[in-house]
Amino acid sequence: MSNDGLGSWSTLDASGDDIEAENGTDLLTPQDDFSHGYPIADILISIFILLISIFGLMGNGTVVCFLGFSMKRNPFTTFILHLAAADLGTLICLFSFSIINLLESISFLPFYDYYLLISIGIFPLLFMYNTGQYLLTAISMDRCVSVLFPLWHRCHRPPHFSTLVCATIWIISFLLSAIDLSLSISKITVDLIFYQLLMNAILCLPLMTLSTLVLFIKVYFRSQQRKKGKAVIAILLALLFFLFLAFPFTCILLIHFADHGENNTVKFLGLLCSCLNSSVNPLIYFLVGRKKHSRSRETLKVIFQRVFKEEEHGREEVELSVSLQI
Repeated sequence: MSNDGLGSWSTLDASGDDIEAENGTDLLTPQDDFSHGYPIADILISIFILLISIFGLMGNGTVVCFLGFSMKRNPFTTFILHLAAADLGTLICLFSFSIINLLESISFLPFYDYYLLISIGIFPLLFMYNTGQYLLTAISMDRCVSVLFPLWHRCHRPPHFSTLVCATIWIISFLLSAIDLSLSISKITVDLIFYQLLMNAILCLPLMTLSTLVLFIKVYFRSQQRKKGKAVIAILLALLFFLFLAFPFTCILLIHFADHGENNTVKFLGLLCSCLNSSVNPLIYFLVGRKKHSRSRETLKVIFQRVFKEEEHGREEVELSVSLQI
């Protein structure tokens, strides 16, 4: 077991006696790895995570409040609401981790408490991170169908399909995290998290990459499409940021299992990438929804409505064109 930085990502299989035996000293005065303190890079990254998380919590909280209470939901905004909730949960976990790491780095937190908090807290983080990854995969596929088969998507799509998909994703993610936690508490030496992350990479990455390419082609290379949909552009940017920021977090975790957690700074960089990805979506909605050359100040409600109500208007236009053809 590696006693560095974030501790063990995958197990709770060390009792107090085992940890004390490994260190060879009293738990409150460890003299092995933790006696040397944290590298300055790890402390700085933890501070960046803390600051970025604050802005991300404010942004995702605004999106959740707006879509949950101030706007009539449609199939598209249902996905966005659940994605914002998953990002909010991820940022809460990362915010807590950064505080715990900073407290441990200045010796305000005993090693055993630090190890226990990190080991238990990693499961809510993976739960929220996996939920966001699955939701974004579902959103990308839904957007691809909407641009490839717009008539079917808006006229023959099941009415509560988005809600059912979101509920299924939350349940699956929770069950996987609960199984991981149960196996770890039971001290069963099965690295289920490794295989779960590997499955996520094998399933989600190709689907997201394909969806990103399809949306990119439809948005930028269709000469007959004069007006580019704001909702499609927002999802395309969210997918690109995920592929460049959040997905490396999965790769870093897989590398962590391979080298038994030897490189602690790499793990902090992975957490920073995940933090940036979970915080960037509200900024994307804001930049896509605002008018570029407008001198008047617009409220966030007006800007978000410009992005999220587009789906509703598009549905009405398609239904009207179908009725005219009939």
